[in-house]
Amino acid sequence: MNIQLTISLLASDRRETLGKCLASLKPLLKELDSELIVVFTGKDEETLELVRQYTSCIIPFVWCDDFSKARNAGLKEAMGEWFLYLDDDEWFEDTGEIIRFFQSGEYRDYQSACYVVRNYLDLEGKRYADTDVGRMCRLTPKTEFVFPIHENLRPFEEPNKRFSAFVHHFGYATKEKSGCQDTKNNRNLSLLLPMLEENPDSAQCCMQITQEYRSAGDYDAAIEYCKKGLALARKETQINNYELWMQANLPLLILRTGQLQSVLDEGERILRHPRTLEVGILHICLTLSDACRKLEELQRGLKYVCLYHEKLLYLQEHPDEAKLQRAAEINLDTAAAKAVSIYIDGLFFAAGAGDFQAVSRILCWFPWDVKERVTDYYPCLEEWKQVYVEKTDEILEGYAKLTADNAYVRIQKMLYVEAQGHLQDAEELWFSCAEDCPPGFQWELIEIAVCNHFPLGTLLGELSPETWNAYAETVTERKEWEEMQEFYQKIMPLLEENPFYARRLEQCFLEKMLTRESVEFSQLMEVLGQYCSSVCTDAAALYRDEALAQPEAYALPVRYRFAAALGDALGLIGDGKVLESFSYLKDAIYIYPKMSGAVGQLLEGLEAELKAPKQGVSEEFLMLGGQVKQVLRGLIDTGQWEQAYDVLGQLMLLLPGDLEALRMKQEILRREW
Repeated sequence: MNIQLTISLLASDRRETLGKCLASLKPLLKELDSELIVVFTGKDEETLELVRQYTSCIIPFVWCDDFSKARNAGLKEAMGEWFLYLDDDEWFEDTGEIIRFFQSGEYRDYQSACYVVRNYLDLEGKRYADTDVGRMCRLTPKTEFVFPIHENLRPFEEPNKRFSAFVHHFGYATKEKSGCQDTKNNRNLSLLLPMLEENPDSAQCCMQITQEYRSAGDYDAAIEYCKKGLALARKETQINNYELWMQANLPLLILRTGQLQSVLDEGERILRHPRTLEVGILHICLTLSDACRKLEELQRGLKYVCLYHEKLLYLQEHPDEAKLQRAAEINLDTAAAKAVSIYIDGLFFAAGAGDFQAVSRILCWFPWDVKERVTDYYPCLEEWKQVYVEKTDEILEGYAKLTADNAYVRIQKMLYVEAQGHLQDAEELWFSCAEDCPPGFQWELIEIAVCNHFPLGTLLGELSPETWNAYAETVTERKEWEEMQEFYQKIMPLLEENPFYARRLEQCFLEKMLTRESVEFSQLMEVLGQYCSSVCTDAAALYRDEALAQPEAYALPVRYRFAAALGDALGLIGDGKVLESFSYLKDAIYIYPKMSGAVGQLLEGLEAELKAPKQGVSEEFLMLGGQVKQVLRGLIDTGQWEQAYDVLGQLMLLLPGDLEALRMKQEILRREW
């Protein structure tokens, strides 16, 4: 019985990852006529016992800083028709594709194969880079590993099968987290530099040295070896993956040094070279576009964006060529993933140059129909519109020409027809947008509806109460008072069928009114009563009677507790029990210091009605002011300077000439500014 596949594993004492690695190989050992060879460099007996559960072919090896020697120790014992190797800190996600490759007999048509190493850049597994690795080949008497580090199988012949199967590898993330990366770089360079002296024409070795210097942050040295390696690679007959890697990375390395003009010069030279591959051109254009944005080279940047798009379309139409053009982190997929980003660069270039025909073309290139690819870039598109706000008509006209069924595009089309005065068309588009509104654009739709008197019901049905609360607080905070008054008068009729949302906006509006400046006493009682009624109506709809009877005990939100105390005070005042109301007013200030100014004005008006002495501040006011001071001192001590400044304004209304208040004001001003 022939062995189809030898799996060779280089293992040390990394027991946790070794367990995952061995478990991932179990399907290969079960489904194929295969063997597992473990070259063991560790010393831990428990780790060795774990290995013995999977194979009896264990080769002890004393580490000698030479990966190829360790690999060749396992290769020497291999009996399979094919050979596959990996490390003990890597484990396959799924080996089904490899199993089918052998079971179907497809392996007979190939001499070598690559699978993917997914190198994670953080321990959470959110950022990673996929790299094709040539770690499988047909076993011959000439097969051997070369190079003491970044070892390679030789010969590695065509035809070559490329698998999408991948192994997880957290080694780089772990080393970065533990601070071991510098040690690894120094170790690798101590092996690579002598290796280059022995093989001075090795372009691949130059690339590996470049990678180590890049990882160490020594970009000048990385650039030096990358240029040297690229020159050596161009002397070779075949364009290998290491040449592609250096084509793409040399401009990027120069960009890291901040030499922007040199980036463009070197990038242009590589683009003009006949050996530069299409995938390399994609990555180079990404780098050059970035440099042009920084240099404000509009026409030149637009040229690179268009070249990127041309080569992207070519490779998408010729997938077989794209599969052959792959290097570490450099492939069609990684370049295509940045398409939207470079297209946004193109919009900035085109609008800045006044070329709105180019704007229309670039907008057509966006993958609008693939929501997950464009949604995160909507803020960038909004920034672009804001930068060229004087060209809004031309920008919206570009969107109006698109045929894509995309929620963001529909909003732009609606803005365009609204600007053209076609309100009926705008309203139809508005309802479509309201039913499928992209995140973050609900507020803009509300503004448009208020301006044009469109019914809000459809949009409000899509909003959560939390989202509406955030909107009500933000809109009242950002709008100037005169603007807010006009907006409030327009929007409230549109909220008649949504009383909860109407009351929430009413509360924010009344808070703004009560905290921005003094309100005439003749209106103050009415406004405070309206505020309490609105808040208490909400509370009655949300909470049980026992909670409403004891809002402090049930820890109701601050606005409800404030309204309860203030409502009790207003009730006493209405019954003519003014002095008895003061204790409730004091409680209200403690609960919600933001409203202390309005409460202070109420007390001042009540004193006037009681014909209290005018020679100085009453004892009640002094007590009330002392309470506000305690709240203010707490905000100062915790560094909440903006909130402290707001409360200070309320305190100055209560105690306009108080020296301690004036000292606290200076303390806040010095810290905040």
